[in-house]
Amino acid sequence: MKCPICETPMDEGEANLKKSFLNMLSSGWGSTNLVFKSSKSKREVELMTPWDFSKAYYCKKCGASLIASDKGQR
Repeated sequence: MKCPICETPMDEGEANLKKSFLNMLSSGWGSTNLVFKSSKSKREVELMTPWDFSKAYYCKKCGASLIASDKGQR
């Protein structure tokens, strides 16, 4: 897959949420969710929870990332 920003080939992998031990000590056991908030509608869409793993792509050149969420429309 080519990067949508710089058109360099992207690395394919997997995305997940990871909380470090130090983070857990400072902020507790609360869950971390990845959320997308539209700048147009201000609506939030939950993309991932700590238990989700999704196909992902990363561009080493410009740092862009793409997460293929299975959440779809709700």
